Amino acid sequence: MKKIIILLLCAVFAGHSAYGETQNKSYSLSEAVEYALRNNPRLAALHVDIEIENYAIDEAKGGRFPRVNLIGSAIRSRYDRPVLPISGLPLEGGFPDFDNPIYDIGVSFNLPIYMGGRLSRQVKIAEISKSIAEDALAFDRQELVFNVTSIYYKILELEKVLKASEKRVSQLEVHKKDVELFLKAGNVPRIDLLNTETGLAHARHSALIVKQNLESAYELLKDFMGVEDVDAEISVVPEIMKRSHPDIQESREKAFSLRPDYKAVLKKQKMADERVKLLSGKRLPFVNLYGEYTENSGNNFNFKEDWYVSLSLTIPIFDGGVIKTQINKARKELEKIKENKRALRLKILREIKDAHRGIENALERMEVLSKGIETAEEILRIERLKYEAGSGTSTEVIDAQTALLRAKVEYYQGIYDKDIAIAALDKAIGQDGYKEVSE
Repeated sequence: MKKIIILLLCAVFAGHSAYGETQNKSYSLSEAVEYALRNNPRLAALHVDIEIENYAIDEAKGGRFPRVNLIGSAIRSRYDRPVLPISGLPLEGGFPDFDNPIYDIGVSFNLPIYMGGRLSRQVKIAEISKSIAEDALAFDRQELVFNVTSIYYKILELEKVLKASEKRVSQLEVHKKDVELFLKAGNVPRIDLLNTETGLAHARHSALIVKQNLESAYELLKDFMGVEDVDAEISVVPEIMKRSHPDIQESREKAFSLRPDYKAVLKKQKMADERVKLLSGKRLPFVNLYGEYTENSGNNFNFKEDWYVSLSLTIPIFDGGVIKTQINKARKELEKIKENKRALRLKILREIKDAHRGIENALERMEVLSKGIETAEEILRIERLKYEAGSGTSTEVIDAQTALLRAKVEYYQGIYDKDIAIAALDKAIGQDGYKEVSE
């Protein structure tokens, strides 16, 4: 009994420990991406799509094999029918027995020998369709990696902005106390206190907005990661990553060999071409082998065997223009896919250019804004000294604090916009740095 109680206590404490780990888990960028790749429901559904395509291939291959069926019937008619077909001359004893109803049971055999190449093309189309499904999975993986990466860096940015906003609130609270002391001493007018209180209220409001945005970003991150527990509290930790990127010409060359969506559209074009050929095959002759082996009987259930084998040839001559219409429709679909490929090519080139421009822009902003923070800090220091000396105003101090916060926010945006732009370039090129995960 004592052992059971100990085991129960251990289970309870272990459960609480696991729950606490789930509720307060910190993720680096790599950990967040790997978790998302293993748990995102959209990717799980795409894996199922590939399995479905495997069955479609098996189904297409099965069309080339013979079909064997168990057949049977019971026929009752107005007049008696022969139990077996007439064999030989009636005067020589070949006249069959007649009865009503007639029963028969047996097996049938059906083998398509030649179908105008349609059976092999159906297999090829099914295999291409599976390859397209694999490309769709690869594309969504890269899309997910980019989304998680973007949100991760946005969270780091918002956390720094929130810290700077809270620091500004603290500075204004200290400044308010100074203004109150100066007001009691009669050194400043009451309007300075009112301006300070207004600035403090605005600073607190701004900090609350940043906090709400941060909470929303975490919820979005959990959604992309596939975290089941909606009440789970997660956090992110900075991860130092040395990220290099190719030049714009190399990026373009890589993109058209790596982008899953571009490879998919090439395969769609090939599949559409195969469909045109498949439909054209309907104009060719069909050759089919068919046979039956049955046991037939009347009311006496004295079954007698019968069998036959047939080789049939079908040549399409006139179908009201149905085959021609189907071929023309398939050709138009092929033209549409070619135009989609051209549109995707232009989109890829634009995404690569935008990503490179984003990286360059962020680097330039960081260089400028790093100096802007130093300048803003110096201006704030001077304005405080001026106010304490009685030669400045409270409004000037508040404006200097606002300018410093703005400089920090823009600097943090520049830092993480650069990382997001590099992630966007990886996506535009089609690079998958987490290919080994969830394969």
